[in-house]
Amino acid sequence: MEPEFSLPLYSPSHPSPCYSEDPACDETRLDLSPRNGTRPLPTGIFTQACGSITVVLYDQEPTTHIPSYRQQGSVRGSLIIEQDLCQISEVAAKLEGRLEIITTDSGALTIKVFKNTYCLWASSSSSSTFPGAVDITCNFPAAFQHQNREYPLPPSYGAKFPGFPPLFFKCTYSLTISITKDRRLGFLIDIPIEYKPEGPPAHGIPSIPSFLSSLKAVPEEWHQTSFVMKARSSSTLSPIQCQAFIPSARVFGLSDTIPLHLQISGCLSSLRELIPPPSSRSNDEHSPIRVYLTRMVTFEYRGKSTWRIHRIGEGYFSPLPPTVNFDCHCRNPSESCASCVETLDWNGNIKCDSSIAVGGFQAAGIIVKDFISLEIVPQKAVLSPLLTVQHAIPIRFVTQTFVAPT
Repeated sequence: MEPEFSLPLYSPSHPSPCYSEDPACDETRLDLSPRNGTRPLPTGIFTQACGSITVVLYDQEPTTHIPSYRQQGSVRGSLIIEQDLCQISEVAAKLEGRLEIITTDSGALTIKVFKNTYCLWASSSSSSTFPGAVDITCNFPAAFQHQNREYPLPPSYGAKFPGFPPLFFKCTYSLTISITKDRRLGFLIDIPIEYKPEGPPAHGIPSIPSFLSSLKAVPEEWHQTSFVMKARSSSTLSPIQCQAFIPSARVFGLSDTIPLHLQISGCLSSLRELIPPPSSRSNDEHSPIRVYLTRMVTFEYRGKSTWRIHRIGEGYFSPLPPTVNFDCHCRNPSESCASCVETLDWNGNIKCDSSIAVGGFQAAGIIVKDFISLEIVPQKAVLSPLLTVQHAIPIRFVTQTFVAPT
């Protein structure tokens, strides 16, 4: 007969402590290796007080005036109530986002991005009065649906174009705390918040000391586009061929300085019209080469499209030597040099205005796209036989600058 064994009594282990990547007051961080493209959460707090009620939100920049969140996750904080605790029957939090669009064609349209409601405390599930403070935890969803399509959450953004047809658009988020006393709504606290998701480019901007040398050594680092500056039909001038080069990634951080290169080639007679010889230029003449960053905001609804374009940055070009020789250098002095072909090069750069806080996105009929826009304008454009040409290169902005992993 086998002996009987009794199992030891089971006692549950203590719950594991809450994990945080930030050290506690009695701990010291020895090392930190954040994932590429992510930054540690800020450690400041935001407080909003109204009478005996105080809302505290964590993970904020120290000087913030509006709670801001740069990644999907949680809105974390605490609610503190100092009076009339025995009268409180329920405390709830609501995190929501909405798109508001006004156009002449569709009128006013409000799209609910999401609305999540959380019960923070209820007397029906507690045997005691309100404890005086409760934690706040509300989650941003990964995406939202509109008309059977799924979109990432759009960032907080607003645009006003009062022209015709007008277009007004904004995406807003808010956190609302509701306090019910004696089963009647006693108090509402509405806190506007900003959602500005961050992300780095997949590749950085290469260090390029010289465009021409880098184009030969690493041509894959450049994206090339071509366009033509035409002449009027009544003119005998030949068109000017234009080649624009930007970094091949075409995805940039909002604070990046983007290098540019422009090369034009054409008959000397056409180039003389575009760039008069130094001896014939006046002091107030500007460079014919201009470059801007432009943002196009489009709203598509019921088969109709309303769009507006505005500038979000301006750059410059500088001519590279050697400059064009406007003097005749033909081997045969009797031969006209008007048909001789010359090539001119410019280097430049451009950067987004500091007021721009979000990149392009698409959500529920709203499309925000960015471009590098080149413009070549001849001197005295109204009278010139050459036609002004504009060329747009699509790019995309993200919030962060690329940081190479170490």
